[in-house]
Amino acid sequence: MLFIILGCGDTQQNSSKDINNDANEEAAEILEPLTPPDSEEGFQFSFSTTVEPYTEIWKCAVYPAPYEGLSPVNWIEYQVTEGLHHMTIATPSLVTSMLEPGVYDCQTLLEDLMGPDSNYTMAFGLGAGDPTGTMHLPEGVAAQLPPGIDIIHEIHYVNTTDTVKDVSAYVNAYTIDIDDVESGLWGGQIRDETIFVPAGGTATEWSRCVMNRDVEVLFLASHTHELGRKFTIKHFDGTETGETIFENTNWHDPKITQYDPPMVIPAGTGFEWSCEFSNPNDHDVTYGSGAYDEMCNMTIVHTPQDFSAWCDVVETSDGVLWTP
Repeated sequence: MLFIILGCGDTQQNSSKDINNDANEEAAEILEPLTPPDSEEGFQFSFSTTVEPYTEIWKCAVYPAPYEGLSPVNWIEYQVTEGLHHMTIATPSLVTSMLEPGVYDCQTLLEDLMGPDSNYTMAFGLGAGDPTGTMHLPEGVAAQLPPGIDIIHEIHYVNTTDTVKDVSAYVNAYTIDIDDVESGLWGGQIRDETIFVPAGGTATEWSRCVMNRDVEVLFLASHTHELGRKFTIKHFDGTETGETIFENTNWHDPKITQYDPPMVIPAGTGFEWSCEFSNPNDHDVTYGSGAYDEMCNMTIVHTPQDFSAWCDVVETSDGVLWTP
């Protein structure tokens, strides 16, 4: 499954640049399996690489935006390697190019190489699940992508086999005429970064957030790692939790769910999301970006495209309130 999203989180890193040229050459040797759309209809994002046996990769290809002019995307088709943990397409800035093209280690790129002026914004995201498919936004709704920016195309894959794996992610984005756009998208991930799952034990973490603006939610999705056993989202009216509106028991698949008609969420109301974990290992596990760390992230995608709209965390199971 795949979703379209524009949602940002500031980064505060030191500025530097370092390109993994070997990885870049390696990626170029892999053939592209999904035919790009005609230029009048849209454009393609693509990234291919290889993964050594029993190895985890988290790589980020940086390349110029593959389109000219403002590009209102209304629907997409995708093709990725089966078993991909997740893939994202993002930018460090919505207004300018900041990075040299190449393939980077994502952790190094996101934590050390992006400068203090960056404003990391995710444009597309994909988790494990069906390796091919399409996703259509409602008529007149578009994700409007600005021109002249860097694309950060991320692949996270764990190779549990004894052979080298070719891993690819292709996304064809199809646009509509700018005059036909009636509404844009916004949203983001709301996280719990104080996860603690004891060795040989279980844990449940939950958080509650309320919207600071009236929105209509189009998509919800989950994200945990391999200790995640169940992810649940419920309505939250600002005081009490209500019915369950989302449930996922497969940590590989974020179960990106479209709501049609959209869910109307007035300001001051929102969601409770919870993650149930089970840890069979002999060591404690905490929050982190690696496959063997853990996460408890809820994704919201909504209209209108209000850059100030956000779901503020107001209560958590451990008393720590996350802020972006």
